[in-house]
Amino acid sequence: MAGSQDMFDAIVMADESRKMKVLESLIEMIQKFPYDDPTYDKLHEDLDRIRGKFKQLCSLLNVQPDFKISAEGSGLSF
Repeated sequence: MAGSQDMFDAIVMADESRKMKVLESLIEMIQKFPYDDPTYDKLHEDLDRIRGKFKQLCSLLNVQPDFKISAEGSGLSF
């Protein structure tokens, strides 16, 4: 029984490690994004990558993001 518990613990740790790697990658992408350069030629490509990484993280965390635009103005609601 101890062997199966060790295997289960290893699987859980690997899963948590993967979640952290995806989160760290998303944070790094956001931090490196050139907010001050409106002429950035890869703007749409980088935004698509950030969006994809965000969706991947939501999937790993079993979270359904809820994006609502209110009548008062644009905004995100989670």
